[in-house]
Amino acid sequence: MSTALPKVFIVGESGTTGLRLHDRLSSRKDIELLSLPEEKRKDIPTIKAFAEKADLMFLCLPDAASKEIVEAVKDTDIRILDTSTAHRTADDWVYGFPELSETQKKAIASAKKVAVPGCHASGVISILYPLVHAGILPINYPLHCFSLTGYSGGGKKMISQYEKGGDSALLAPRQYGLSQNHKHLPEIMKVCKLCETPLFSPIVDNYYEGMEVTIGFHTHFLQLPCGLPGDIDTDDFHMIYEKHYKGSKLIQVSPLSLTETNGLFLAANENAGKDSMTLYIAGNDERVLVISSFDNLGKGASGAAIQCMNLMLGLPEETGLVL
Repeated sequence: MSTALPKVFIVGESGTTGLRLHDRLSSRKDIELLSLPEEKRKDIPTIKAFAEKADLMFLCLPDAASKEIVEAVKDTDIRILDTSTAHRTADDWVYGFPELSETQKKAIASAKKVAVPGCHASGVISILYPLVHAGILPINYPLHCFSLTGYSGGGKKMISQYEKGGDSALLAPRQYGLSQNHKHLPEIMKVCKLCETPLFSPIVDNYYEGMEVTIGFHTHFLQLPCGLPGDIDTDDFHMIYEKHYKGSKLIQVSPLSLTETNGLFLAANENAGKDSMTLYIAGNDERVLVISSFDNLGKGASGAAIQCMNLMLGLPEETGLVL
């Protein structure tokens, strides 16, 4: 007897994340990918009709449109994965970062509504959360987070600007978010339970995809959790990350080799095309740098969404992912 495959559809297939999701899911043999008619892709009654017959839908839309559709399908049993910013800090949504804990992974697996993390936020949280959880990092520590991304993170309009050429300003790295009101800060604050908002310096550069988030720590400002002897050093950092991400399918911690790491030119696109994430520890025992390297379109977007979908459908979380 054959078992019906889970039915999945995407609202917002024409955007950067939606297109990549469609490309990646269309070849899957363990789900049935439904497609909204092109002329009805923004039609709320049509979307609701699909929601009534499907098992899960992805929302790849601006915040306001996501909220409108969530309201429209609230009386259906559809499970939702929203890739927008709209619901990432909402108490009735589960945050889609399974590596926070086994409890978080189980919550995603059983959730009806999951908010996929932002790309910058994924890098920052991958670094900060294990330190806060271990009791090393005070929640009022004066953080400064630096994030370098390829231009695909800016969506179709920015991609077009870079790829048509002719603007010399686009040949150099460009810092933005200077007002310190970047849209990913609220989810970082909530997930990491911070009480002091970090300084955040995002930079977009003239390459397509890949992201590198770097956060520095003066170790003499960190706190010793009960039972940890002596001063905090790079070995302690490495031990904390190794313990937190032990067994993770998607997040790897680079071996601690400061001589080698400190001599690297660490390219921000080293994990381009992958759904995995690599953490590096650099610096020295007084000033530690932790770097999170991943693809802004992979673990920072479609890869994270597929990982959450797999968990929600009871599939191995790495199914269909490039590691």
